[in-house]
Amino acid sequence: MTEFSEEDLESLIQEALSNTKSSNPFSALHLGFSETNLLEIIHQKFSKRIIESEVNDIFQDVRKDILSRKISLNIQELHTITKNCRKCSIDSPSELPKWNVDNPDIVVVLDSPNISPDAINLMVSSFKSAGLSSQQLCLTYINRCPTKRKYENQEIINCSPYIHTEIQLLNPKLILCLGALPASVLFGSEIKIKDIRGSITWLGYWPILTTYSPAYVLKSSSFDLTHVIDHFNNDILQAYNFSSSIRK
Repeated sequence: MTEFSEEDLESLIQEALSNTKSSNPFSALHLGFSETNLLEIIHQKFSKRIIESEVNDIFQDVRKDILSRKISLNIQELHTITKNCRKCSIDSPSELPKWNVDNPDIVVVLDSPNISPDAINLMVSSFKSAGLSSQQLCLTYINRCPTKRKYENQEIINCSPYIHTEIQLLNPKLILCLGALPASVLFGSEIKIKDIRGSITWLGYWPILTTYSPAYVLKSSSFDLTHVIDHFNNDILQAYNFSSSIRK
């Protein structure tokens, strides 16, 4: 692993946290692309004429070609910046992504590291049941610093460039949003789970699958619990099947 000198680290951090547009490495790296609807339509049309695995391979090649031209940071530099971020007044240190942080098939996005042991067990159990291993997954967050209170809007805004850049550096086959907040941050508008749960929704050239958060599943009433768990497990299985159809 490359070692950074203290001067190198300070330079990277100051550049990332600067308020000037000219020195902000995240300023042009958001996921919101105006061609979203066009690419989704193209994908649908191609899928009617070509087998879906070949269509997904084409889109994967497009992503690689575009991303190779537009990102100057590498993943270690991004995580160094993230770890040293002081944009907010939250006292706890930021947490970095877990599992495969180099080349995952799926980037799993939670709203924050504030997740109970029971919710973790539910999530991991569903991943294993679907055939997914930690090597295929990168677990990351919208808000990186744990806190027991609800995050303020500005704190979410402060953190959002990190997830946008991280996804583009990792270049996954699929983004899996666990909960409405991760989906809302990526799409840039309020998302209701009932509107998109269980379906592949395109944002630019990124396929995104949104399902319930593990915490929501556990909070479901006993009457709805089995139904909600089935939906959750089926969505995770769909994520596995979709990513498995694409070569890396």
